[in-house]
Amino acid sequence: MMIGSIQRKLMFLLASICLLAFFPQAFAMSIAQDDARSGPYEILRSARTIFINTNSVFFKPATLENALLKRAEIQAWGLMITRVREDADLIIEVDRKLFTTRFVYSVLDRRTSTVVASGKISSIGGTVEGKISDSFIKRMRRVRPLPPYAPTK
Repeated sequence: MMIGSIQRKLMFLLASICLLAFFPQAFAMSIAQDDARSGPYEILRSARTIFINTNSVFFKPATLENALLKRAEIQAWGLMITRVREDADLIIEVDRKLFTTRFVYSVLDRRTSTVVASGKISSIGGTVEGKISDSFIKRMRRVRPLPPYAPTK
């Protein structure tokens, strides 16, 4: 009885190897399609909620929340900002480089912690939250077109 089970598993393994040997392109294409659905562009395109996190005492998440909520694009895309990390699709993490005026931000897919966008902003010549908001919107426009009726800044 045990030998029959082992033989069936070996036959299945052999059949799988033969299929891969004869149809490698189909297998590679199915993997590429799966990657395209879960890649950075698709993650940004399908996101509905954003959580903002900071590791710096020089930056408060509420200031970026406010800057993003003022943007017409955020309303046009139907994006919402949440204060519950587990409810978010995207996490924007903001940090300040030590002893500089430079802030860095990363946009992460909450489920996988994959970085899907990032940028560097200097606090000289404007507000950090305004510059991060502008940079984030610019990146989102590349993957998420605005509806024809949507007003822009």
